Amino acid sequence: MSDFGWPSGSDSCRFDIVIIGTGPAGVAVAERLYERHSFATIAMVEQGSLLLRQHFYDSHGSMRDRDRFLELHRHCPWEGDLSRGGALLPCLGGRGIVGGSQLHRFYDSDFSLWANGLWGVRTAELSPYFDEAEERLLGGVRSASSSQDYAHSALAGFNARHPPYGPAAVAANGLNDGFPHRSSVQRILALLDRDRQATSRRLALFTNTVAVKLATRQPRREEITHVQCVRAGGSSGKSMTIHGAAFVLAASPVESARLVLVSGIGEADSSSSVVGRYLAEHIYCRGLLDVSGNPELNRGPINLFIPPPGDDLDDRFQVELRSTIHPDDSRALLRLTGSAAMDPRRENRLTLSPGRVDIYGVPRAMTVLTRSPDDERRTLAMLNAMDRVAAFLGGRWLTPPEILPCGASYHESGTLRIAGPEQESAAAADGLLFGTTNVFVGDGAAFASIGVANPILTLTAMGYRLGDRLAELISSA
Repeated sequence: MSDFGWPSGSDSCRFDIVIIGTGPAGVAVAERLYERHSFATIAMVEQGSLLLRQHFYDSHGSMRDRDRFLELHRHCPWEGDLSRGGALLPCLGGRGIVGGSQLHRFYDSDFSLWANGLWGVRTAELSPYFDEAEERLLGGVRSASSSQDYAHSALAGFNARHPPYGPAAVAANGLNDGFPHRSSVQRILALLDRDRQATSRRLALFTNTVAVKLATRQPRREEITHVQCVRAGGSSGKSMTIHGAAFVLAASPVESARLVLVSGIGEADSSSSVVGRYLAEHIYCRGLLDVSGNPELNRGPINLFIPPPGDDLDDRFQVELRSTIHPDDSRALLRLTGSAAMDPRRENRLTLSPGRVDIYGVPRAMTVLTRSPDDERRTLAMLNAMDRVAAFLGGRWLTPPEILPCGASYHESGTLRIAGPEQESAAAADGLLFGTTNVFVGDGAAFASIGVANPILTLTAMGYRLGDRLAELISSA
């Protein structure tokens, strides 16, 4: 087995589980299988290379540095609405190496509030997996400074909260201190280190490797036997076949659904299929607030969030506050980011772009993502809340909040959903893609609704749950 990259001297290999994608979702599945189920052999397929060995903020980069990093490395292979601001980060760890300033569970109401967004997974069932995800991911920082404590008190009427934190809470000192979680790249590298020292090697990581098609050599078309891959970059055109007993789609809701559609597996060709349907994301609004005139807000960094004000549809948004500085004169600024849930709607979808292919000859994805009247009201309520927060802090807008382009949240969901009503689902409650016997949905494509919170913790909990299910299948085979 190969720890990194392309295995020399071989164009074919076999594993129990093949995971496509190394973001938070794919790593959670691998982590669970490797640590709790010692018999499983696992392959992870990643189209990018290793860019960072830890989260970006752990490298002492600022928010502005992060934005420049994204501009340099991100890649958008899609056409349509999501192409305005959306992108992948093709690298080990995926977009999780730069995201997630606040990690907490999806709010309970987000699992059941929308009539067409009912989850096929019970929240009580996820609870122990959330407990484990929080214990593993959350850091030990509660309050970044006296300014944070002041802002927390000043915004008590908004129910402002410190970031979720681990058991050893301490005070932090810098703008990027208090980053709340271990990123997926750190976790997969730790697993690889353990595997190198093991007597029996069970984990292989294939970087710079693009999965182009799920296929079968069996008479039964529903049982997938292998994934066809192409080497990215350098020696383009070199192909490889990775065989597996089961396959996990964790490449992003757009890329996972595109692979299903390109492969023509499951119910992708059915006129009633919801494969590719119910695409959603967070509606992002962002502004810069000048707080340099308030000495109480100039005594250290601030990192807070304000949860949804209620359980009505118009309330499904939250606001995050993070300190930054003016690039020219180092004035104290707060970056306010509002994230609002989108309604789960069947008409928001991805299809394959007719006649358009990528550099590997694979049809490109075309996305349709428009906001509903409820989405518009929710966004307006969020903008009004951000204005009220600014007024309570006595700041003035340096850059008033504006709605960012589609895709800018990098929090897509849906497309291969596990929903309450089976007729509006693409996968069963355990993640098995309908119409297949061994392909499982392991990323945000499984979400029946986008919720409000950052999805990383929920992706991790769902990944642990799927890892247990896959282990059951392997042990009973």
